[in-house]
Amino acid sequence: MEEAFAYFNLCTSCNTCYITCPIYKVKKLQSFAPRSRITIAGLIAQNRIDINSSKRLVESIFSCVLCDMCHNVCPSGVDIPKTVKATRKYLVNQKLSPSGVNSIIESIKKYKNIFSLDNEDRLDWTEEVENIIKDKINKKTEIAFYVGCQQSFKGSLYMMPESMVKILDKARIDFTLLGGEEWCCGNPAFLVGDRSDEIKEIAKHNVEKMENLGVKKVIMTCPGCYKAWKFIYPELLGIKKLPFEIVHSTEFIFDLIKTNKIEIAQKYENILGYQDPCDLARISGIFEEPRDIIKSIPQVKIVELEDNRQKATCCGGGGLCKASYEPIASEIASNKIDEFVNAGVETLLTACPACYDNFASSMNDRKDIQLKDIHELIVKLLK
Repeated sequence: MEEAFAYFNLCTSCNTCYITCPIYKVKKLQSFAPRSRITIAGLIAQNRIDINSSKRLVESIFSCVLCDMCHNVCPSGVDIPKTVKATRKYLVNQKLSPSGVNSIIESIKKYKNIFSLDNEDRLDWTEEVENIIKDKINKKTEIAFYVGCQQSFKGSLYMMPESMVKILDKARIDFTLLGGEEWCCGNPAFLVGDRSDEIKEIAKHNVEKMENLGVKKVIMTCPGCYKAWKFIYPELLGIKKLPFEIVHSTEFIFDLIKTNKIEIAQKYENILGYQDPCDLARISGIFEEPRDIIKSIPQVKIVELEDNRQKATCCGGGGLCKASYEPIASEIASNKIDEFVNAGVETLLTACPACYDNFASSMNDRKDIQLKDIHELIVKLLK
């Protein structure tokens, strides 16, 4: 718990983090504020609290969406997300973590995906693009598309990889897919501080598979996967950088637009609003490429929320919160949808499967706004 204790004395209890925390805004209890998570970590490290005495203690630590907003605004530089992950690791080792979290981590290690499904079924999403990908599986080429667990196995998200494949095909980009050889990126494990040998082997496997195919660039539509590969893998594997470039799909797509390899020719009449995914925007620094793609739509109308880019608030679907505390995640999403509606947005765009999934489950048959994935929208507007 030394890592969790590192910031305990640095926190000045100024409460700046309170007003930014999406969990605190919903729960409205001091024990769910970021500062309280630092206090909990410090007390555990000093053996000054009975960790078996309160379910709220565990909920406070594991409900955190790890959006990094508190870290972003803290005047003392307290890294609350880092502290939360270290505390989670301790609670997991003490067998006090929520069952939903435990199931995901166990599934990653055993099945190499988060759903405890046969990993050979990773290509189930390809039915509508089978003619495009039939000769792409484990093909030696310079560009790879890493799909990720959610989009590979969750039917409601199939349109994301389908659309990305169609965009690549439209641009005449040769690419490869790993299929059943693609393993989970490991991000859920990183969210609980798990960097065990089992997780390292998963990262090593993924990197070696790409390297053996001669890949120079890996495209990812999932910001969580992107963050894991780009920022965590090199440190985890003890290397300065990966032997290939990691790009988010929005970066790649905008480059295709700039180089005239694809053209968005059709209009979209609805007023658009874009949700900045925490892992993509605040944590990874990709703000403009998704917006530049949207601005490439002829005569597009786009509305920005007051809190956008670095200050954009979380959808509630991150940090494993939804895995164990779905009502909290859904309430945050519902409140965020209200923000977009009140701003005059008619279609809410996402560039993240976790955002899309959480928004979709919180729509409750609303008629005042539509939800679309950015890849899904763009492929339909191409010339």
